[in-house]
Amino acid sequence: MKRSPLLIPALLLLCLSLGCRPPRVSSALAAGIAAAQADNWEEAVRHWQSVLEKDPGSAAAHNNLAVAFEKRGAWEEARKEYETALGLDPDNRTVKDNFERFKARQDAGRTDRGTAGRRLP
Repeated sequence: MKRSPLLIPALLLLCLSLGCRPPRVSSALAAGIAAAQADNWEEAVRHWQSVLEKDPGSAAAHNNLAVAFEKRGAWEEARKEYETALGLDPDNRTVKDNFERFKARQDAGRTDRGTAGRRLP
């Protein structure tokens, strides 16, 4: 899969823009970002899920988890996480933009391939 050069900076910006979190949560968010930068999406998912165990209201963790699920091809899980992130922070431009791009890719997959849920290479 081709990685967007803006993905990781966007994730980091989102995490920083959501303000201070308890140190353990912040370090787990950062560890997830580091794992994503290393293209280790399984580890990133583990970190962001651990954030959500401690802070289920973290829009950043839900958004980041959505991106990771998208990278893994888990479309329904990604959609659910994007929707949760938006529900928690409906005015967050990064989450909105990520979700809109996700939906556009999903629509393109249905149109171009005739099969719902597939992403184009």
